[in-house]
Amino acid sequence: MSYLVDSDFENYYSLTLDVSDLAEKMPSYSQRFRAKPRLDKWVAPKAHFYASDNYTGKEESIPDITTWALGNIVLSPRAFSSLKDILNSSGEFLPLLIGDETYHMFNTLYVIPEEYVDSTNAVEVVNSGVHMGQDSVKFIDSELEGHCIFKSYTNKLTFSFVTEEFKTAYEANSFTGLKFQEVS
Repeated sequence: MSYLVDSDFENYYSLTLDVSDLAEKMPSYSQRFRAKPRLDKWVAPKAHFYASDNYTGKEESIPDITTWALGNIVLSPRAFSSLKDILNSSGEFLPLLIGDETYHMFNTLYVIPEEYVDSTNAVEVVNSGVHMGQDSVKFIDSELEGHCIFKSYTNKLTFSFVTEEFKTAYEANSFTGLKFQEVS
């Protein structure tokens, strides 16, 4: 079973990076990661959590895991400690400074090969005239062994997808902050 992961913006605070700190530390930074390594030029920028317009809670609620720029998961120190071993084979960890703690953004580098994507029922997604990729695709999960998180060319490497292994670890640790949309 595979899932598209997204932040639970209604129940948890959202994450933003300090744009001026980011520009000062990494002037050539681009928000589109496109499954390319970045660790060698990465300098930990400052970030913070805030209540977005979609937030419905009354008190501050900081997630254990969230997303940033759609497809990059961000792990709290506790989540990083628990999940780093199962994530390590699929990408790299980029540090972020939030207050006096170091969080880690996971840059997913593993892209599922196209021959392991079932596009039989695929639907082209267009938003405001921009082609966003395909929806209703399925992944051949047996080909994901050793990778509990991945990206796909079917959505232009934007979102991250996870396997049952990741979801099980998330739930076993009672982590908060993500929503899982079943895709296969």
